[in-house]
Amino acid sequence: MIEFHSPLDFPKGTIARLLKESYGSLVNETETWEKLVQQFDDADEEVYTRPEIANCTFITTKDKNPIGLGCFDPRKGPEYGIIGHNCIIPSEQGNKYGQQQIKEIFRRLRERGIQKARVSTGTGKFAAPARQMYESCEFIETRRFKDDGWEEDMVEYEIEL
Repeated sequence: MIEFHSPLDFPKGTIARLLKESYGSLVNETETWEKLVQQFDDADEEVYTRPEIANCTFITTKDKNPIGLGCFDPRKGPEYGIIGHNCIIPSEQGNKYGQQQIKEIFRRLRERGIQKARVSTGTGKFAAPARQMYESCEFIETRRFKDDGWEEDMVEYEIEL
């Protein structure tokens, strides 16, 4: 059984560690990885310095140990909310914990009166597990686009809440 907790219940660095551990096996030590690591460190810093970000982030635990995280941005509401970083560490993947995190994000978005959820990810090998998980949660692909900051194309999904 998993539980969802405020990131402020854990030491600074927990979010960056979870993201690095979750995604590390999917990429090589490349320029892209360095960019991702910087984003992970920035996300961690924002959660611990901006309460409005911490309120839209949770850490998933199993037996009181952090195994993943989920976050979202409700500022486009009530039309839609955007799902941000979400991950499960490799040793806990394959247990449908990612789907449970997404359902928790849905619940939190609905509490804010938000009608739809959107999420974007890459089209390459690195993002294949994410695409599979979003599709298993019944997201519908709405578009593909170029993101100047990334080497691969992006895909956006949406779901009615």
